[in-house]
Amino acid sequence: MGFFNNMKNLKDKALENEKIQSMEELQNVFDAIDRQAEKEDEKNKKEKEYYESLTPEQKVEYNRIKKRNKNLKRLGMYGLTAAGMATGVGIPVMMAANIGTILSDDSLTFDQEKHEEKLKKSTRRGISSQKSKKQKAKPREYFTVDYDKNGIPEVSTLVDFDPYLLDFRYKELVRSQ
Repeated sequence: MGFFNNMKNLKDKALENEKIQSMEELQNVFDAIDRQAEKEDEKNKKEKEYYESLTPEQKVEYNRIKKRNKNLKRLGMYGLTAAGMATGVGIPVMMAANIGTILSDDSLTFDQEKHEEKLKKSTRRGISSQKSKKQKAKPREYFTVDYDKNGIPEVSTLVDFDPYLLDFRYKELVRSQ
């Protein structure tokens, strides 16, 4: 929703007040807001029709470019704010964090693999749900119980596993001496 559509909503709320309805001076302003809101609606409708006519590959690229442009606009506003605050007031921490995310976002670090993955996801929607389900992970054994010759249980846990085979190496060193 655009700026003028928001203004139109505010105008409609304000017109519920009888005092504002009787003011003829404001009618020109209200008409201008309505005209601009209609232009925004037409623009949004054309953009939506164009988006619907795109192929899935083009839709992914379109969304990427739109997000980049939005972030560049935000970055420009932060620059203006920082320039206006040059009188001694520092840039807020959250603004600095947002600048970092914008710069690291899309235009400077485009990842072809992520782009292809999004493309696969958008084209895979027609595939049956059975094929798209991931296989369940095998349950992990957190402990096992073994019995020695005398029937005494020996419990080994997941953390008992020796990835460096230290016991085996120790026995080899002791045996070689």
